[in-house]
Amino acid sequence: MNGPIPGVHGPTGLLLLLLSVAVLTVSFDRSRFWLQWWRQRERRRRTWEETLRTGEESAQRQLEDWEQEMGFGEPLLQAAGVIGPLLGLIGTVIGLMQVLAGLGPQLVLPAGANLRGYGQVLMSTAVGLIVSLIATATLFANQGLRQWQLGLLERMKRRSSPEVTR
Repeated sequence: MNGPIPGVHGPTGLLLLLLSVAVLTVSFDRSRFWLQWWRQRERRRRTWEETLRTGEESAQRQLEDWEQEMGFGEPLLQAAGVIGPLLGLIGTVIGLMQVLAGLGPQLVLPAGANLRGYGQVLMSTAVGLIVSLIATATLFANQGLRQWQLGLLERMKRRSSPEVTR
């Protein structure tokens, strides 16, 4: 029985479809977030400078708020990086079990059988790996951008506060 993705068998097809929609949604959201972050850099820099003047506590709160915004969706992307290939393998195993059951006890191909249809059982593994690849690439890109921007904000914070000589 084919699932909602052609060549993906059983209930794993629906789960892979839902997972891929979630990964693509978070990936799109992260792209949109970082594009807006870049476009609003001057306004954010002024906001950050004003916040630094108000005190350490408000600056720390602002940093934590921005870090939380920057890290949105990362747990889902981490989970999808692991779950995607596993769901794909489950779908492949289910498909192989169906193919073997269709071959009968002698495991002989029916006369005139098209082998291309039998290769479709590997499609769920391919879909799971693609979902995992997109999730992992988005996760690493988001983490890298987050660390880079937080590092810049921290350096601005250190430069604005009076240094204590040791």
